Amino acid sequence: MNRATRFLPGRRLRAAVGVSAVLLLASACASAPPAPVVPLEAARIAIISAEKADAGRYAGAELSEARQRLAAANAAVAAKDMVAAERFAEQARVEAELAAARTEQAKAMAVNREMGRGAEALSEELQRAGDTP
Repeated sequence: MNRATRFLPGRRLRAAVGVSAVLLLASACASAPPAPVVPLEAARIAIISAEKADAGRYAGAELSEARQRLAAANAAVAAKDMVAAERFAEQARVEAELAAARTEQAKAMAVNREMGRGAEALSEELQRAGDTP
């Protein structure tokens, strides 16, 4: 019996089905993906940073949204939906960063207004000083 006749089409089919069954079983037994630890931690840090920057005062809506997204991410982890958890965590981080940026913008605008008022007061004082002999 030569080599070509040893591997009949029926054996090949059974071998292919067997390999397919093993692969299917292995993929079915695979565990859920791990929790998105890095995105969750990045979101937490971004929220804490925004809170320290006083975002609650200047960008409360964005900070609140970030907190809600982080809560949704934690709920998704509990439900073992790691894809959704990662997505919510990323959204929470972005919202917190937006809150921090809006806070910095509001603070910069307040400083700018104060400097403008100081410049106006100085200008008025110089005019008064120039009017008196």
